[in-house]
Amino acid sequence: MERVIKTMRFPKYLMEEIEVVSLCRKINFTEFMTNAAQAYLREIKFTEAVSESAGAWNINNHPELEKGTEDYIRQLRKGRKI
Repeated sequence: MERVIKTMRFPKYLMEEIEVVSLCRKINFTEFMTNAAQAYLREIKFTEAVSESAGAWNINNHPELEKGTEDYIRQLRKGRKI
């Protein structure tokens, strides 16, 4: 993986908290910040995906689920031993 050097400035209180956590978890600052950035990006992508898919499900397209998923699943399983 190619690495890029980037200078960043952090508030002192935040650096102190990061140092405590990274010492306890035995990870270096770069690994800590990489993990934090990846988690933040995953959160952004998830939020965008949820927003884009809002309203995609419609009861008119799935009338079998009108009484709820529990009833639908019970009907599917009726007569089967699980």
